[in-house]
Amino acid sequence: MPSIHRPLAAEVANPIDPASIYVLAVAPCPPWRLKIKICAPDIVKFLDTAKEVMGVSADHITTLVDKNATAPAVRAAFAKLKDSLPKGSTLIVYYIGHGMLVPGRSGGGDETEEALILWSASSPFAAIHAVNSGMWMTGSELSELINDLPVKDILVILDTCNASGADDEIAPKSARFASKEIALIASARAHEIAFGDLTSAAFTRNLLAAIRSKPPTLYEAFLTAQKETSAEAAIRCEAAATSGAIDEACTPQDPKLFDPLGLTKRIELRNE
Repeated sequence: MPSIHRPLAAEVANPIDPASIYVLAVAPCPPWRLKIKICAPDIVKFLDTAKEVMGVSADHITTLVDKNATAPAVRAAFAKLKDSLPKGSTLIVYYIGHGMLVPGRSGGGDETEEALILWSASSPFAAIHAVNSGMWMTGSELSELINDLPVKDILVILDTCNASGADDEIAPKSARFASKEIALIASARAHEIAFGDLTSAAFTRNLLAAIRSKPPTLYEAFLTAQKETSAEAAIRCEAAATSGAIDEACTPQDPKLFDPLGLTKRIELRNE
């Protein structure tokens, strides 16, 4: 039986050198936000996979977890990366945690955008206060921090509810991104819940399993994770409907990829 192994370097156009990849991993699970605490375990699994399959060097990783993942700490991490990232490097920003839609700041009426719920010891009395005070970070602010970096290739992975609510801010749809290749992997679309259980977030679990199955690139891994996550959400909703349970959180979860320039097709996956 002929081998199905394919020489990746010959098939992936302009592949990214693993030695040039840096990761900023942010995982805030504030103590007042639900009882499921998957941030720390999932970030360990993600980083282990990044090192073992994507070839990311351990000293190229910045990790902010739980009480260390405050909004000021995230801003400080971006400031440090701005001063230290070598030109020609690739940055992966991985966020796993809670998120919600808030009114957009463009004055566009009913427009909303994603807000990342970063760590605080107690719950803010209102979401708009958390945004205006800088306790939480909107997709707009994240976009500005990304745009300020001296690197061209940036991949943002958001595993949070309403994740694609950040696409208008992060995805390269305006002239200011002309010099950058920015991609966004969103675990759920706007107005969709990102499912999880006591051990992991559904999308992260499926994405890491797909990466470890060793497809040629991250793009193929995403397609597999998208299919598996959507199917898993459908089963959850069907079970809730069959049992007659009232489950307001039972919405579709359909991960989405914004990658007009094909950055995820240039990130090779391999087990060394």
